[in-house]
Amino acid sequence: MAVLILAAMCLAFASPAQDNAAAVPKPIISVLLPLQLDSLFELDKYRFGNNIPRFALPYLEFYNGVQLAVDSLRKEGLPVHINIVDSRELGSMQVALTNPLVRQSKLLIGVAANVNELRQMAEFAKTKRIPLLSATLPNDGGIKYNNLLYVLNPTMRTQCEALYGYVLAQHSKDNVILLTRKGTIEGYLKSWLEAAGAKSVRPIRWKTSMLTDSFSVAQLLPLLDSTRQNVLIGASMDLSFAGRLAQQVAGAKRYKCTLVGMPNWDELSLNKAEYKGLELVFGTAFLSSSGNLDLYTRLSKQYSQLQNSKPSDMVLRGFETTLRYARAIVLADSSELPVLFNSRAYRVFNDFNFQPMTDGTESQVHYFENRKVHFLKLVDGQLKGVY
Repeated sequence: MAVLILAAMCLAFASPAQDNAAAVPKPIISVLLPLQLDSLFELDKYRFGNNIPRFALPYLEFYNGVQLAVDSLRKEGLPVHINIVDSRELGSMQVALTNPLVRQSKLLIGVAANVNELRQMAEFAKTKRIPLLSATLPNDGGIKYNNLLYVLNPTMRTQCEALYGYVLAQHSKDNVILLTRKGTIEGYLKSWLEAAGAKSVRPIRWKTSMLTDSFSVAQLLPLLDSTRQNVLIGASMDLSFAGRLAQQVAGAKRYKCTLVGMPNWDELSLNKAEYKGLELVFGTAFLSSSGNLDLYTRLSKQYSQLQNSKPSDMVLRGFETTLRYARAIVLADSSELPVLFNSRAYRVFNDFNFQPMTDGTESQVHYFENRKVHFLKLVDGQLKGVY
């Protein structure tokens, strides 16, 4: 049923009623999404039966969130036009950026599937002097000297710095162990954590170990201390490695252990029997139910009526980003973008803390990044604390 609703939604989107910027008297916010409708449909016929392909699902969920935000904006009577553009139209971001409404926008909300797409959006935004909010990609794309780019999802370097700060504040007297595996990304994560330690006035004294993908609990036991709390930092984005580490730590029943992981570890299904008793902590910039329970409850009920399921993180991201910054663009009386983007007056679920990023030796801003990171503690997959 949800697939049929989604297919009907996409078909309606594929033939927008308004294509002329001059016909829209309201402020325009353009949402650039890699919906890939050309891949989903053939001659207006949905190609995937009762399934939604994995490559399209997160972007379609973000789109659903945008639609929920449009409904809220309509109810609030805010005069704003939300222009949704398939950034993979005819397979080209450059085609999407020729859309006349995009060129007349007061704000661009970009959902980049990769670094190259982010760079194209950012260059366009800089040329046209339109602020760009990168909503999902935790990467700055190596972009420099673009003070109109706002990176909402903290980069992994920022996540590592925040993680180090969390462990230092909460577990500096515990037995801290840094665990990783061989890999390019893992090398970066380890170096960023070590760099954060080098800046600290009282660095964490930790043990380090590189594990193979087939490691067992026997390799962890010599690192653990039965007389102290053990804090194991998993410096890897590989979910197979993360799942194995979580399983092996949960199996070390004689030891008090806390596992600290990367932001994508929220994808682990920790309510399974093999994770019984596991305490997992990970960082995120985005809270949902714990950020605004009343709104989350209303939104979940509305979404359930439409899709017969709970809204995913991408649905919530699409909803929050669109609603918050549409309100800001329409209602703000300040032209200072960093102040506007951080203002709690337009808060939905989360507080954001955009800060200028430089290389430390130049005064020129490369971009602005949200530096606000929360740490969630889960036990048996259930939320037990927010830090």
